[in-house]
Amino acid sequence: MNTEIDRKIAVIFVADVVGYSKHMERDENATLKAYAECEKILKNCLKKYKGAIFNTAGDSALAEFPSAVNAVECGVAFQNDIKKRNESDKTEVKLEFRIGINMGDVVKKEGNLFGDGVNIAARLEALAQPNGISISKSVYDLVVPKTKMTFNDLGVQKVKQNEFHAFDILLDPSQKRTLKTKSNSMLPILGAVAAALVVIVGVFYFNTSEELTTKKGVISSKPLVFVSRVDSSRLSDDDKKYVEGITGNVISSLSKSKSIRLVPTKTAQSFEKNEISSEQLFKTHGVKFLVSSSLQIVDSDARVNVEISDLEKKQIVISSIKDLKLKSIFEFQDQFGESILSEFLANILNQKGLYESYFSWREVPITPQQLLQYVNFRSEMAKWTEEGYVNASTILSEMKKWPGTNRPEDWLVQDTWLNFFGMAKKKIPNTPENLKKLKIELDKTIEIKLSPENYGSRALLSFGTGMIGCKEAIEDLKLAHRKAGNSDSYGYASIIFGRCGYPEEAAKYAKNAFNLQPIDTNWRSTSRLAFRLYENNQKEEMYLLIDNLVEAVDFPAALLALIAYDKLKTGDEESAKYYFSKAKANRYSKNVLAQAIYNKDIKEDAITTLESFK
Repeated sequence: MNTEIDRKIAVIFVADVVGYSKHMERDENATLKAYAECEKILKNCLKKYKGAIFNTAGDSALAEFPSAVNAVECGVAFQNDIKKRNESDKTEVKLEFRIGINMGDVVKKEGNLFGDGVNIAARLEALAQPNGISISKSVYDLVVPKTKMTFNDLGVQKVKQNEFHAFDILLDPSQKRTLKTKSNSMLPILGAVAAALVVIVGVFYFNTSEELTTKKGVISSKPLVFVSRVDSSRLSDDDKKYVEGITGNVISSLSKSKSIRLVPTKTAQSFEKNEISSEQLFKTHGVKFLVSSSLQIVDSDARVNVEISDLEKKQIVISSIKDLKLKSIFEFQDQFGESILSEFLANILNQKGLYESYFSWREVPITPQQLLQYVNFRSEMAKWTEEGYVNASTILSEMKKWPGTNRPEDWLVQDTWLNFFGMAKKKIPNTPENLKKLKIELDKTIEIKLSPENYGSRALLSFGTGMIGCKEAIEDLKLAHRKAGNSDSYGYASIIFGRCGYPEEAAKYAKNAFNLQPIDTNWRSTSRLAFRLYENNQKEEMYLLIDNLVEAVDFPAALLALIAYDKLKTGDEESAKYYFSKAKANRYSKNVLAQAIYNKDIKEDAITTLESFK
């Protein structure tokens, strides 16, 4: 096996949004739209100056350039374009960026770049001012004779473990500042690589959620996870080198899941330094899961002991031992991170059962990367937006490259759902021919496998496109649940029974789906069950369900509006004002509320009542 490390000198450009989590907390949809606009501006600049993105993390981008001059000119052009955007009266959310640029040694692995060059670029980004650009001396020395820009010498700076000589590019005279300088020193390459693993996730992903995760009492549908440092007490001094980058790699792996939040790096270090107890982590800081691990090494073999604790329930939910081969440091760190990601996806988020339902015909074991792609595909589908359709299509194209999945029928269920999604969003013409094709595909899924999800999918999609009525759809649901269903099939049943005027059955199936969803990302199962309980006149049970959840930063606007409507009907106008104001802050839409309520009388009265309440 070739273990040669692929090194090169590269110019690294890092851009990150300032205070992204605050914008998201105020208005998530508007912020996402604003970021998409800024991302388009950045990509145009990168294309013009021949930069190429090699990694992204939430609201950040890491790019490589063929020349230092190109990278600097791209950074200046981008900041000027963002300034123009923010000065426009039409700009609803004004995002600001920090940029760091460095030239240095990097390691190339599987299309990604790591090492000292990336690490220092990230530190420079953290050092930069809002709307500013900070560069290293290696970049400064190359661009000074070739540009007419003004620079401010910041001297040698130390950010965390790294020391480097930094300069600001003065886009505006007001950006001139004086920073305390540090003495110069050099770090071993291994330490730099390990730090880079932490930085790539820590700076880019965690800075965006720093305020959110440390704010007392914050509730979200995405559980907060704290990854503690690996216990290396049993290791020799020589073997401890394997531990340096592990925590960062675990965090990097977990950050790929869209269903969880992670404690920021700085906050995590503070927790460990101050020896915050598990009870305090949960009660004061809202941490739901604690990941702790230890490592033993004998010759070329390693044994990883992993524990994942549910701090709310005060119990260990996963305790596993994994045997890994050391091989190279990078390969070992990747394996370690992927093993913990797999535990989360398969067991904490309970996705492996659904995967096996849809892919039980596969003889090849699922990998953590495949499970992650499947989870992200479902997340994009659940958005039910044009963007979600495009993203889901892209992910499915990648999934179709999995080994052992080369037959068209292997992906028939996913293709039919994507085609239905496309027709609903007018990306695919809603013609009789396409509807007929969809019906044939749905029937074929049943021929391939008599499963709850296939019967449920055929019932819902055929019913949703008007190809069948309530009676035929319910017959399919009976076939789906002859023995037992899963969270998908029960969810489909709650929709059909609700739409067909059977509120009791709809509430029962919604409850079944909810009980099989341990982590309810974006409150989908909770919201569905709450509406069905309300329509079945189980209001007390509905309020018990959402008790302590309505203050969540991402609580559904439609459900808040339903609560406001109910408070108005019972004469509690003060509470109604409170919940309706929260609904509007979360981008309330009467159309979304109308789609969520199946009972015609309740729907019409709720829309009319809330419209007059405005």
